[in-house]
Amino acid sequence: MLERLFSSRVRVRLMTLFLLNPDVPSHVRELSRQVDANYSAIWKELNKLEQVGLLISEIMMNRKVYRLNTSFPLLSELRSIVLKTVGAGDLMRQALDDFDGIEAAFIYGSFAGGEPDLQSDLDLMIIGELDLSGLSSSIAAIEEQLTRPVNYILYSQEEWKSKVEEGDPFILNVMKGDKSMLIGFVDEL
Repeated sequence: MLERLFSSRVRVRLMTLFLLNPDVPSHVRELSRQVDANYSAIWKELNKLEQVGLLISEIMMNRKVYRLNTSFPLLSELRSIVLKTVGAGDLMRQALDDFDGIEAAFIYGSFAGGEPDLQSDLDLMIIGELDLSGLSSSIAAIEEQLTRPVNYILYSQEEWKSKVEEGDPFILNVMKGDKSMLIGFVDEL
């Protein structure tokens, strides 16, 4: 989907890499390995991303390194798009699609708010009735791909409704904050 919108698979992969790891500077050869593309394609796309202001570069130890420009005006919107399409959200959605009984699932916290840093974990809320066998291994595989921990909370639909009705402070805080919906709609529960 993003490849059609942004016209380049390499650009989409670079954007995803930088948006999911905003504090990590990277040089062209390293990015070439991570994105699995040739040096010239990486260099060309890095220059385009730097020209529009998404990336900034500097010389470190005789190498030009690139990092995310955290002052980019559309940063939170781009991060949201990436998370919903090819980033953490897509990985989570694909993993959760294998499980029956999920009424709603969403990412909340710093990832959903578009403010993850290098140490941020990914917070996941799952609402429904599901068999837990296999969920832990699916989450572990995602943690490995994202190179960050995933903290998930599972509530049955009944437990969720009860906590909302009771005015549980944690649930109310989650509901007020940013969310990136993966499955269903939490407002319909």
